[in-house]
Amino acid sequence: MMSKHSVIIVGAGPVGLTAAKILSQEGISVTVFEKSPTPSKEWRASTFHAGTLELLESTGLVEEMLQLGIVEDKVQYRDRTTGTFATFDFSLIKEETKYPYRLQLPQSTYVKVLNERLKDCANVDIHYSTEVVDIQQNEQDVTVKVQTPQGIETFSADYLLGADGARSTIRKLLDLSFEGYTLEQRFLLVGTPVAFSDYLPDITKVNYISDPEQFLFILKVPEAWRLLYPVPASVSDEVALDDENIQRTLQGALKTTDSFPIIERMIYRVHQRVAEKFYKGRAILLGDAAHINSPMGGLGLNNGIHDAVDLSRRLIRIFEGNSDVEGELDKYSNVRRKVAIDYVKQITERNTNVLTERDPERRVQLQQEYAEQANDPEAARAWILRSTMIASVREQGIGEPPTAV
Repeated sequence: MMSKHSVIIVGAGPVGLTAAKILSQEGISVTVFEKSPTPSKEWRASTFHAGTLELLESTGLVEEMLQLGIVEDKVQYRDRTTGTFATFDFSLIKEETKYPYRLQLPQSTYVKVLNERLKDCANVDIHYSTEVVDIQQNEQDVTVKVQTPQGIETFSADYLLGADGARSTIRKLLDLSFEGYTLEQRFLLVGTPVAFSDYLPDITKVNYISDPEQFLFILKVPEAWRLLYPVPASVSDEVALDDENIQRTLQGALKTTDSFPIIERMIYRVHQRVAEKFYKGRAILLGDAAHINSPMGGLGLNNGIHDAVDLSRRLIRIFEGNSDVEGELDKYSNVRRKVAIDYVKQITERNTNVLTERDPERRVQLQQEYAEQANDPEAARAWILRSTMIASVREQGIGEPPTAV
């Protein structure tokens, strides 16, 4: 039996497919459009926080994710010259959550798991090589025109979810501004199967390494060790991606003359931007289409998944006829926008500051502040609850009705 309620989702990435999974579980018909020809194999984001794993429990995905990923219960901050200055131990929140750790799992693996779960769902239809070119909406529904390999087609649904990334076509068609800034420097992400722990024996699987000239972010995923570092504005993409330059950076980071096989290399721009509003009419933004941020903290993917859970819960209530549409969407927009600004932006900027500060005195001061936090159990616990997004869920709520305080 076909559902009388329907949703179009634009973007078959981790955020769009999470929403598809939750909505379809409630019997809602979902049509997903993705302009790429296949599911994304891009590793990019790779951290799932405790707050996110808690929200994903209802989907039945967490057990498989834990089997496929790597658990790390410590986050380390190091100075490139003097060594470790702060280690946050996530066992401090073991009374707060079933997941007192970070789960290291590439977003491509998460997308693959979701695709496998959704491909046999009778009320989910995923169209690849399909791009939205126009939106029309009224008080009853929203209609999209899509470019397919066979030509232009038209689809209608009760609501449209724009989860189509930082360059969102949906956001542009809705004429919503994307306020914020773009850093001059880009980030380069490289991966190698060689164990970095062989060169830095005391590192954890998640490490932020402070250096005013070239900070480093080192972490472990199942397939590789990954190194993320900034590329100056004066250096072209071609030069930065050159194998010799990558080898030189790896050798400097690991203090060796060894060469490394490279199985991943990707360069991208870094933004801190938030849309002026997360919906217009029956079209709603979520994930990178609504907000983008620096990867310093591993919060972007998680925040997008939180959007998907929050919005899905609201749409389910709307379809059940138990809630006011405008009230639900206003609260979604206001709460998720606040989290993007007051939690994600602040955390990523503070992490960036401690890694990049050039003034020697201020640099030492920032490192001492982190060390004091890490060594004080109550302060460390508060830091961990905030960095794992448990605090934002508790303080701002997820999918709570508009009348909830």
